[in-house]
Order: sequence, then structure tokens, then C-alpha cells
Amino acid sequence: MIPAKGSRELGTTLKVPVDLDGWFLEAHVKLRPVDFTSDGVFLAGTAHYPKLLDETIVQAQAAASRAATILSRETLSAGGAIAYVDPAACVGCLTCVRICPYGVPKIDPETIGVGGVVGTAYIEPAICQGCGCCIGECPAHAIELLHYRHHQVESEVLSILDGTTAGDQKRGGK
Repeated sequence: MIPAKGSRELGTTLKVPVDLDGWFLEAHVKLRPVDFTSDGVFLAGTAHYPKLLDETIVQAQAAASRAATILSRETLSAGGAIAYVDPAACVGCLTCVRICPYGVPKIDPETIGVGGVVGTAYIEPAICQGCGCCIGECPAHAIELLHYRHHQVESEVLSILDGTTAGDQKRGGK
């Protein structure tokens, strides 16, 4: 048996890992055997590796059960650490679009950026994984990670360096 011809392309599209032979890889062999590293995408059957029908059925039932736990919820919440683009500071350089491993940032042609540039980056909060790659690469510092804003991180670093806490800094003493 060999993997399906389009497995690598499908893996790229779904942002899920594929091994060197072309079989899909689970998130963790023991802890998450039917989950991919991408949330909400599950694995079953011979897309994983050659297996007998009994094992395929059990794995398919497990994947359906995992999907049902998500689909049965009334609402879905996105993670707290998501990137936000300040359109007023964005120069539309496309760095975030190129660097994001999840392909989340897009250019919104309806927004105006620095110097009247038409089109600034936009990051969809429900899709953002909060990895921070775009933040570190943005030359204009137009992107911040919510709950980890630049001034918050700088305040923490400064407090470590001078031996004060962030609260002490606000009060003006040690």
C-alpha cells in the first residue's frame, strides 16, 4: 500500500503534518491518536498508515466521537492569545502574510495604513493560533499579541532587570 497521490497537497491545504512517505501524522501517538496538530481536524483509516479494517473502524469511531464533542457545543471560543493589527501603524509590507505558518494574515483592501497606503494586514481572530511569528517579524511594530502587548512585556523585563515588580514601577518605588 502507498499513500494517496494528493496527500501532501491536502496536508498543506489543511495545515497538517505528513511524514516522508506521505502518510498523515497524528498530534501525539499516545495522548491524541486521532487528532492532528491543527485544531478540529481528525484522522482515521489508511490515510494514517496501512491498517486492518478492525483498527480503521475503531479509529473512525474515535475520530467521530472527538468531532461530536466539538460540534455538540453551543459556542466555540477562540484562544486568548491572538494577534491584532493596528491599521494606523501598518505599512502593508506583506511580511506577516509571508511569515505566518498558518496563512492567517490577509490584506484588507478597504483599510488605509501609514502614509495613505491602501490595504493593511488583517488577522482573523478565530483562525489565529497566537504563535507570535508575525509580531516578531513586523518591521512597523503594527502587530501585537493580545494579553502580551509590547508595553506589558517591556514592563515585565524591566522589572526583572532592576528588581522591582510591575506594580512597584507604577507606584514609583521598590
